Amino acid sequence: MSASPVVAARPSLNAKRITTVSVTILFVAWIVNYVDRLAITTALPSLAKEFDLDHTQQGLILTVFFAVYALFQLPGGLMADRIGAKKTMITAMVAWSLFTGLTGLVSSFGMLLIVRALFGVTEGLYPGASMKAVAERTQPHNRMTANGIVTSANTLGAALAPLIAAPVITAVGWRHTFFAVAGAGFLMAVVIWWALPAPLPEPTVAEGDGERVLATSAPTDVSTAQLLRSGALWRFTLLFGGFDLVVWGLLSWVPSYLQTERGVSITASGALASIPNFCATISMIAGGVLFDRYFYGRHRLLIIPSCAVGGVLLLFMAYATSATMFIVYQSLAMFVLFLSFMPIFGLPLRILPRNVVGRASALINMGGQLAGAVAPFIMGLLADHVSFAAAFAFLIFGTVVAIAAVLWAPQRPEELRTDFAHT
Repeated sequence: MSASPVVAARPSLNAKRITTVSVTILFVAWIVNYVDRLAITTALPSLAKEFDLDHTQQGLILTVFFAVYALFQLPGGLMADRIGAKKTMITAMVAWSLFTGLTGLVSSFGMLLIVRALFGVTEGLYPGASMKAVAERTQPHNRMTANGIVTSANTLGAALAPLIAAPVITAVGWRHTFFAVAGAGFLMAVVIWWALPAPLPEPTVAEGDGERVLATSAPTDVSTAQLLRSGALWRFTLLFGGFDLVVWGLLSWVPSYLQTERGVSITASGALASIPNFCATISMIAGGVLFDRYFYGRHRLLIIPSCAVGGVLLLFMAYATSATMFIVYQSLAMFVLFLSFMPIFGLPLRILPRNVVGRASALINMGGQLAGAVAPFIMGLLADHVSFAAAFAFLIFGTVVAIAAVLWAPQRPEELRTDFAHT
C-alpha cells in the first residue's frame, strides 16, 4: 500500500495572525494605490479647463497611464518572483508616490502625459507582487477569500478617491491634491517595510472541494518564456480584459460625465461616483468567499450570469434619463459584475506554485490593464463625436468578451495543471 500524502496541518494561531496582519496591511496599501491612481479622474474637468483639452485628449491622459501600466505587469511579477514581493512593493510604492507628487507640478499637456506614463511604469510593478504576497501569507483553502478582502480595497479605494479628491480640489486646487495623496503613499511604504510579516511555510498538500491536491503538482522550475506559452493563462488574460474594459471605462469617465453632462458639482459628483464602488466592494469580497466554498472548479456558473446580467444593466445605465437613475443602474451593474472578479483569478492562484504566482497573476492582470488603456480613449472619441450614451454602451462589449473567454478557458484544476505542465 502506498503511503498517503501528508496533508498540511490546520493553520496555527501564529499562522492565522500572520494572515490577518498581512491582509490588513495589504488592504490599506491597495486603498492608497487606488486613491493615487484615480484622483485624476475627479480632477479631469479642472485639468481640461487649465490646459484647454477636449474629451479625446482627456481620454489620452488616462490611456497613456493604463498602456504603460499594462506593459509593466509582467516585469513587476518577474521582479517579485526574483527579489521578493515585499521589496518589489516598497520600491513600487515609493516610486509611484514620487510621480503622483510630480503630477501637481506639470505645466503643459505634454508634460502631463510623460509624468502619467512614468506613474504607470511604477504602479505596474505592484499588482503581481501584491498577489504573490497574499499567496505567501495564506493557506490554499482560504486564499481567494483573503485575496477578495485585499482586492476589495480596489473598489473601496475607487469609492474613496472621489470623496477625498473632490473636496480637496475644491478647497486647495488640483495641484495640491496630488501633493497630499503622494504623502500617503510614502507613509504606506514605511508601514509595509516595518510591519508586513514574513511568509508562511509553503504547504506540501492543499485541500479543496473534498479532494486532496498536490501543491507541487505543477512544475516549479518554469521560465517566463514557458509561462508565456501557456494557452490557458492567456485565456484568463482575455477574460480579465473583457471584465476590466467595463470597470476602467466606468471609473475613468463617470465623475467627468456627471460634472459636464449632468451639471453636478465636483463635490456632489464625487459622492455619487463613490456609491457604485461601495457596492462593488461588498460583492468582490462575496465573490472570493463563493469561489472558495462553492465554485472552485466550476467558476463559469458564477461568471457567465454575472456578466450577462451586468451587461443588461449597463445598457439601462447608458440611456438613463437622470443622474440618479444612472447611478442606480451603475451600482447594480457593478455589484453583479464584481462577483466575478476573484473567480477570474481563483483557479490559477489556487493551483500554481508560489514561485510563479507573481508572473502568472501579472500576466492575467495585464489583460485588464490593456483594456483599461483602450476604454478611456475610445469612450472619449465616442463622447466627442457621438454621445456619452454611446460611450457607455460601448462597455457592453467587455461583458461579451468575458463570457466568450470564460467558455474557452479551463475551469477544472486538472485542465490547468495539464496545460501548465506542458509549457
